[in-house]
Amino acid sequence: MSERPTIRDVAERAGVSIATVSRVLNDKGDVSEETRERVREVARATGYTADRAAQSLVTQRTGLVAVVVGDNAGHRDLSLLFFGKVLAAISRRLDHGGFDPLLLQPHDVGLHHRFDAAILIGVDSDDAFVEELAARDVPLVGLDVRCDGERTAFVGSDHADGVRLALAHLHALGRRRIAHVAGALNTLAGWERLDAFRRETERLGLHVPEEYVRRGDFSSASGYRETCALLALPAPPTAIVAASDLMALAALQAIRDAGLQPAHDVAVVGFDDLEAAALAHPPLTTIRQNREELGELAATRALELINGEPAPDTVLAVELVVRASSAT
Repeated sequence: MSERPTIRDVAERAGVSIATVSRVLNDKGDVSEETRERVREVARATGYTADRAAQSLVTQRTGLVAVVVGDNAGHRDLSLLFFGKVLAAISRRLDHGGFDPLLLQPHDVGLHHRFDAAILIGVDSDDAFVEELAARDVPLVGLDVRCDGERTAFVGSDHADGVRLALAHLHALGRRRIAHVAGALNTLAGWERLDAFRRETERLGLHVPEEYVRRGDFSSASGYRETCALLALPAPPTAIVAASDLMALAALQAIRDAGLQPAHDVAVVGFDDLEAAALAHPPLTTIRQNREELGELAATRALELINGEPAPDTVLAVELVVRASSAT
């Protein structure tokens, strides 16, 4: 074998054609999973990596997928806290498909950056740069962002079902005065969770005074502030559904600071299942989003759009994780 392995070397050792190796490394279809794994293993063992510059000349591709992370909830640090696992999964999946991620903020997106697709996180669908990318016919994948156009795909969690699961759990525990601390309503997640709360409480026949619906922004500060306001009401709630774990964790503290006992006096359910949820006092009941699968699917949809393949919208199921913050 030559000092620098070639695609022909990989094909010979894997017992397949050069075309098959190319399809595997470029994440094309029509190759069995067994063959894919064999080719990838040989490529790893030989240290073969495709020459990105040469590929770009042939395919007119850059080998880059922009990952644009905004802060449309007003807290970029909080976005990164939630999306850390998502970003890691995106990076792994893109690398598996022969692409590199290019992490950008919305104001960095311009004509001086070239990439083959963009994954959008924490941005508004009507942002000017999104419209500009669509006008340039750049494939777009929105992670909880709905984009218009043919070369677009959506990946997100079932926010409405998560709220339904939370309310069903609290209702089964006998809680009837249930409040909601909403997330930022300019975000799809915040709006869908609030809408589901209103619809599901009505379906359950629960009376929800207007002051039981508080406007937060996903941050712990807003969660603490709005929980204090709820507890100061003449008839405070006996349960709170918060639109994020950070708000729910702050709600636990606000309940303690008011001289009340979390779970016993006021049950709390969050949304996300951040790592801190299981370590809280008491541990937080929450709705788990599969952040790794969100990232992997977002990257997969980007690769499919780049290759001209169908890229269906995907809404992932969520899961209720019961812990002590909602115990009777």
